[in-house]
Amino acid sequence: MPLALASTSLAVASIPALIGFIPDDSLVLITTLTNDDGTATTGPLTRIDLSQLTAHGEDCVRQFNRQCADLPVLCVTGILVRTLDEDASSGEPLPMRPDVDTVVELLTEHGFTDVDLVHIPAITEGTRWRSYLDTDRTGVLPDPGTTPAAVAAVATGHTIAGSRDHLATRFTPAPGPLRARLQSRISDAVESAAIDVRWHLAAHVRLDRADAAILAAAHGELPTDDAAIVDLAATFATLPFRDALLAVLDYATRLAAESLVLHLWRHSCDPVATRLATVVAMHAYLRGDGAGARIALENADLEQPLALLLSRMLDHAVPPSKVHHVFQNASADARRTLLGKPAVDPA
Repeated sequence: MPLALASTSLAVASIPALIGFIPDDSLVLITTLTNDDGTATTGPLTRIDLSQLTAHGEDCVRQFNRQCADLPVLCVTGILVRTLDEDASSGEPLPMRPDVDTVVELLTEHGFTDVDLVHIPAITEGTRWRSYLDTDRTGVLPDPGTTPAAVAAVATGHTIAGSRDHLATRFTPAPGPLRARLQSRISDAVESAAIDVRWHLAAHVRLDRADAAILAAAHGELPTDDAAIVDLAATFATLPFRDALLAVLDYATRLAAESLVLHLWRHSCDPVATRLATVVAMHAYLRGDGAGARIALENADLEQPLALLLSRMLDHAVPPSKVHHVFQNASADARRTLLGKPAVDPA
């Protein structure tokens, strides 16, 4: 989300909107990039669990460097979010200083010379942050819900979860007996979908059913009938149909498609469930929800080419805007192939 960061306080307060949830026990590294016109905007950011930082700090910084080594990084701001004891005063030593010193040293070795790391107990309005590198640098957070990043997130339909765990609860499967009851039927339906790939009329009818289900999901209506769930799960889990259905008209339709496929995932067992998780991850990524995409990939099979590709794009902080047209065009071509229509050569 390319919003200018006017101050460290604003940078810290913007984190929930930038990553999609309110972090705790985390180190968040935010880059500020210089543009050709001299302005500055936020660039790639990384959130690291503090347990991971302590055990694998060098790997964490190396991963961060892969994301932005080739970008015009003006500075790096690190925010360590960790609750202090209730009786800790403002003069209490900042937590995890040896780890922070190591991070600064490693960032410097990778060429990031303008670095500041601050500590904050929690990202809430009125909370004070303090700098590790300059004890005179401190500030108080504004309301995180009123930052430009938060306003932009709400305007585009993004939700900001209370925690990453809360965000991950989206991936709560339906009860085991229900999924077990549908498993054999979904497996049979996948075989039928594979046959439909070879017949243009059958493919047309199947795509129409999926398109109608996405439209219904946009109006808050998800399938409840077992037969519809089985049919749609098989459709979205079959590669040619999956690819053909990735292209959507707008953000709202993409969010609807994501909600629909997540609903189908809840009713499915592996290996179909892992394929559907990849579809959820792709839709989340293309609408700018990196955290949601990563959580979806935790439920996917990273040996699938699309899941592996998406994982690498997330690791390297590839903006969805850079590849959106590629996926849209590939999806449109996949639909034309299924319907027996000639491909469209690029202009």
